[in-house]
Amino acid sequence: MILYHGSLEIIKEPNPLIGRRNVDFGQGFYLTDLQEQAVRWLNRRKRTTQQKKGFLNIYEYAETLNLKIKRFNGYSEEWLDFVILNRTNGNIPRDMDYDIVIGNIADDEVIVAVDNYIELETKGRATKNTKLALLDELSFAHPNNQYAFKSTQSMNYLKFVKYEEFL
Repeated sequence: MILYHGSLEIIKEPNPLIGRRNVDFGQGFYLTDLQEQAVRWLNRRKRTTQQKKGFLNIYEYAETLNLKIKRFNGYSEEWLDFVILNRTNGNIPRDMDYDIVIGNIADDEVIVAVDNYIELETKGRATKNTKLALLDELSFAHPNNQYAFKSTQSMNYLKFVKYEEFL
């Protein structure tokens, strides 16, 4: 399977232990199977940092049963709980410590809705109905995929193939 990572640099040897912890699936090296999504990400990074060029890093992923993999199918209550846990805490219980996590991305539109829910939750005003309403709202969002490679062991199944430069 081919996966893409949009960046301001060429990343031949990714390190999943670098980067922020409080993101959708926790600290890891994030990729997508959607080339357009990775290009949008690198163009966004170029704009926000005023860089002139970006790179589409292309990898080959050999799926395996030797890793602990969590796959979310769509925006679900389980996905939402996992994203909230990662975005607010960053300390995942051991039984939720995966090598790779695959699922929908909380893009700008989605994360605003999730952040609003988190705010209600921290104020003690979130209810089961609030959560269900959020999940209903997310069902209309355009889904994008992300793969978070979270362990050094997972890197053994990801091979850098090439990069493309974007000016």
